[in-house]
Amino acid sequence: MKKNISWITILDLAVYALIIGFVAYGKYQSTVSPQAFARVIREDGYVEYLTALFLLLGSILFAVKAVKAGKVKDKKKVFFNTLASVVFFFGLGEEISWGQRIFSIQSGEYFMQNNYQGETNLHNLEIGGVDLNILIFSQLMFVALISYFIILPILTWKVKFIRKLVIDYGVPIPRLHHIIVLFAVNAFIPLAIHMIKESELHELALTGIMFLILINPAKKIKEISLSDY
Repeated sequence: MKKNISWITILDLAVYALIIGFVAYGKYQSTVSPQAFARVIREDGYVEYLTALFLLLGSILFAVKAVKAGKVKDKKKVFFNTLASVVFFFGLGEEISWGQRIFSIQSGEYFMQNNYQGETNLHNLEIGGVDLNILIFSQLMFVALISYFIILPILTWKVKFIRKLVIDYGVPIPRLHHIIVLFAVNAFIPLAIHMIKESELHELALTGIMFLILINPAKKIKEISLSDY
């Protein structure tokens, strides 16, 4: 008897196909010319708006979880999910420069002087010779990703205290296929595409996979084992 394919599997495949498709298209265009690649990852293009969409959906999902936790007065889950929703919403705002281009809003004097793209966002600021995009959104983000996708699942599996915190706060843990696809795509991008702003493709991969994790995180954390992934 044939097993029915779940909607979650279809969603996983659709988002993975979307991510891999744009990365492959970016690779192809990068072999044509820098200008062709720039059109793939341009401001207000498909890659940026898809990234923004995944951030918006993530923020909404966390907000819904926070509301549900509030109804049963689970303060720890309310705290975590509210904080996560705010973080995702902040990421959304930064991704679209807080609607500046959409609503044709002129940047203030401070951002015109200190933002190297002249936009109203924090991640393109350069303060005292320090590029916040490199410091916070590249270097620190790399540490955060390793911690969340590698260290946290291992600690959750091995350490009871960490497992209890994960359960108490309702932290979604990535499944093995989430981890594999994320690192495979992010390893491929710098090896195959040597272009300015290739980070836009990294962001698409990360936000898309984070959305999938929120929809279908690793289950049965109380009796967690490799089979749960």
